[in-house]
Amino acid sequence: MSTQTVTIELPDAVYRAAAQIADQLREAIASGAWNPGDRLPPEWQLAQTYGVSRGTVREALRLVAANNLINSVRGAAGGTFVVVPGAATVAGQIGDFIVLRLRAGDLSVGEVNHARRLLERECVRLAAINRTQADLEAIWAPIDRVASDPSMDTSDWLAADVDFHTAIAVAAKNGIIELAMTAVHLVRPRTNTLLLDKLEKEPVWQQHESIYRAIERQEPDAAIAAFEAHVDYLSSVQASSSAQDAVDLPLAELSPEGPQRRR
Repeated sequence: MSTQTVTIELPDAVYRAAAQIADQLREAIASGAWNPGDRLPPEWQLAQTYGVSRGTVREALRLVAANNLINSVRGAAGGTFVVVPGAATVAGQIGDFIVLRLRAGDLSVGEVNHARRLLERECVRLAAINRTQADLEAIWAPIDRVASDPSMDTSDWLAADVDFHTAIAVAAKNGIIELAMTAVHLVRPRTNTLLLDKLEKEPVWQQHESIYRAIERQEPDAAIAAFEAHVDYLSSVQASSSAQDAVDLPLAELSPEGPQRRR
């Protein structure tokens, strides 16, 4: 006996009403009308409040739950409760937004480079002040990974590069900066492909180690100087390669293989 999956589509009017209610519920949570751990009113009460069916309320709750702002618990003591989304969840949501902007062609390589320099300069400064031993181990791990595998392929090398910089963002101990830096890191593998034809890997990892050593010694000024030297090197490579022509190229036109020709 075969099993078929049936998809039920909501009428447009129901979905629009649910979306409007979901927006109001998100606003209420954001404004503090309900705090983390609070139970939302039951479906029947929300339905009466908004003058809609329970099915419409159920769809609205599903939309809010998709943002990881509420969680439903079954049982006598159950209900729908407000929750605080984790950093990884929020970063993923920001990433989804960035990807959409990428596909729309609204972001350029130059914008990514500029944002990265501004944000990570503060990251390395804060990391030098706030890092823990666990942070140092996380920052060092990608350096050690590359050093132990000289023949590492390009995709693994780029992944190690992002791991290194992500660990620094975590070590900064500022959740907002970490989220913003994560958004930049989501697109950096694409922008990095512009430099691969001229980039020498050994200087990059020597510069990474210099940044690490300054953070290890808890010397913020030295960490900033090491980071600036690293970014200046990348800028000089970009200026001496075909990548310079792509600074204003929309990121939507980049692929893992590099910039695409305009037709």
